[in-house]
Amino acid sequence: MRHEPYATLDELLAPETLSRLSGAAVSSVRREPFVGGHSASGSGFLALSTNEGSGPRFVVKLSSPACDWIVRATGDTQGREVLVWTSGLLDRLPPELTHPVLAGARDGAGWAILMRDVAADLIPGQDRTFGAPISRQDHERYLDGLAALHATFWEAPELADPTFGLCTSWCLYTSLSHETGHREAAHPNEIVRRIREGWELLGTLIDPAMADLLHRLAIDPGPLCRALARYPQTLVHGDPRAANLGIQRRPRPRVVLLDWHFVGPSVPATDLAWYLDDHGYRVPMPLEESIARYRDR
Repeated sequence: MRHEPYATLDELLAPETLSRLSGAAVSSVRREPFVGGHSASGSGFLALSTNEGSGPRFVVKLSSPACDWIVRATGDTQGREVLVWTSGLLDRLPPELTHPVLAGARDGAGWAILMRDVAADLIPGQDRTFGAPISRQDHERYLDGLAALHATFWEAPELADPTFGLCTSWCLYTSLSHETGHREAAHPNEIVRRIREGWELLGTLIDPAMADLLHRLAIDPGPLCRALARYPQTLVHGDPRAANLGIQRRPRPRVVLLDWHFVGPSVPATDLAWYLDDHGYRVPMPLEESIARYRDR
């Protein structure tokens, strides 16, 4: 099912619009500063309270090429995070998964994405509970959710459809390159600084010849992209790290997936490897067992 974006942010945030989208009567809306989270890309956020604090709460993500370095680095000219909603792609997520997106709108030269407030469902932030473990049951749910996503879109024809605005493998791999880090040096986001400094340190941490090879592959990932293209493709989320994951407990447990900046066609291991690398120190399951669990779903 396709959806039409709203023409403006004000139209999107009108009480009658929020009432229709949420299924709850909204008579008043207050925009508040967003606290309790951060953006890895430079996007802005608004928190919305309704009915003088007694109604449903929402979060609005504001993204544009002017503020968001990931938008620029991945060649996103169409508003990818809105497109996955307008195209109906998010409606096709398997029952193991859910997402908070309710609607989208144009916002000047960028886009606004209206979401349910799912902060209570997300994995606790590392800044508050560094190393907080993920239960085995939840870890298995995350693995099963990724496996279900990949099975649902296995060799789907829309993966090659440019109208979906999906992130290509080339853009996925070059977005975190040392060139991106230097090109975005003026951006205040901490992630950009980490990219730049990480590449500068790489040659001191591993064999210099290997570091040089990785540098060259980051500039031109063509050999890697061509090698991966020989295998079946599916839809990958592209960034299933802790900040973008959670579990909605009611009415039944479902994995929540946030932030669709990097969504695109690739091999399933793209998501699996990133998830296991980011969560490895938190999960009570050996790496080989986690891979086997995913493979057997």
